[in-house]
Amino acid sequence: MKKILFVLSNDNIGGPQKSLIALLDKIDYSIFEVDLYTIDSGGHLNSYFNENVCVLKSSPLILSYTLPSKNILKHLACMISNLKYNAAKDYILSIFNNKILKKNMSYQRQEFWRKHKEELSSFSKEYDIAFGILGMSTYLITDLVNSSKKYHWVRSDSRILKRNQKIEAEYFRKLNGSLSVSDECTKVFVQMYPFMKEKTYTFLNHIPTSFYSKLEHDDTLMKKNDETQINILTVTRLDPLKGIEMAIDACEVLIRKGYNIKWYVLGGGKFKTEIDKLISDKNLKMNFVLLGFQLNTLSFIKQSDIFVHPSRTEGKSNAVDEAKYIGKPIVVTNYDTVGDQIEHGNTGLICDMNGVAIATEIEKLINDKRLSEQLSKNCKGQLDGSEVNEFFLGL
Repeated sequence: MKKILFVLSNDNIGGPQKSLIALLDKIDYSIFEVDLYTIDSGGHLNSYFNENVCVLKSSPLILSYTLPSKNILKHLACMISNLKYNAAKDYILSIFNNKILKKNMSYQRQEFWRKHKEELSSFSKEYDIAFGILGMSTYLITDLVNSSKKYHWVRSDSRILKRNQKIEAEYFRKLNGSLSVSDECTKVFVQMYPFMKEKTYTFLNHIPTSFYSKLEHDDTLMKKNDETQINILTVTRLDPLKGIEMAIDACEVLIRKGYNIKWYVLGGGKFKTEIDKLISDKNLKMNFVLLGFQLNTLSFIKQSDIFVHPSRTEGKSNAVDEAKYIGKPIVVTNYDTVGDQIEHGNTGLICDMNGVAIATEIEKLINDKRLSEQLSKNCKGQLDGSEVNEFFLGL
């Protein structure tokens, strides 16, 4: 029986985490023994992983060595209580470099880990395959895990991570390979790290349908007030990279044209205060509604009329995959990797990155029911993904 270890940076809600839940549900546990280690555990998804997976206890010291930006005093205390005085000193220096000197925190984390990794205890169990998913997880499997094969998982456009490529390359050279969520992400990754070209494989996301089936859903949150109301949905974190302000601009354009629009956004994030102000400034509080974090995104997608993803950058959007699976007409902005998911005029509409362009494509869907129905038909039920067990057996 092959032993597999997945190392995840955190188990908060997010596309990579939901994809992992779906993946774990597809594994044949008669041929694989699977462990899951989460560096920063205790998030929303902790209780939803497949019951056959052994969830390992997380180490507070390992978490501290990834230099979290929150609860700094707690992590300093952890280092000091474990007699890691030099590490504590360097942690303080890293935070100073970031907060005061404005140095890249990802660089600080990479340099700290490389310097202090030998102070951490290795995992006692031996594995056949180990996967690093997000954050410092690939560094962890490289330095602390005894595994016959080790893989990095490319979950986004690697250019936006702003990591020290020299240190990244040092770690990637020690791996057996990488998996990537899309062809475009693979292309970008191997351009940055050409030595990985022959050992990077595209392995598409799965949709956690069994996970969603277990969740409750409040269908009153997007209930229509009348038959003319058009429910538009966006699922994303509130972050400048995700283009929410373009969605607000598009909503304003459509309202001015007389459409009865209710635009809902699922997700939280650091940009919420700015987004709230923009909504208020444009007098759109009744039309552009932030619903915050919602676990059962698939049910909200089912209630929507049009799905819009106004992002500036993506790896491979789980939300877009879910909208395709449900069969909703989709409008997306022309970010670099969009072609991996949407073919313009066939499975959705792709537009420029501005509110007017987004509004124009939405208006096409509102006024052309045949187009809207055809786009929905072309992608409904699509469920991207490789055959999991055969793929892992072949690694």
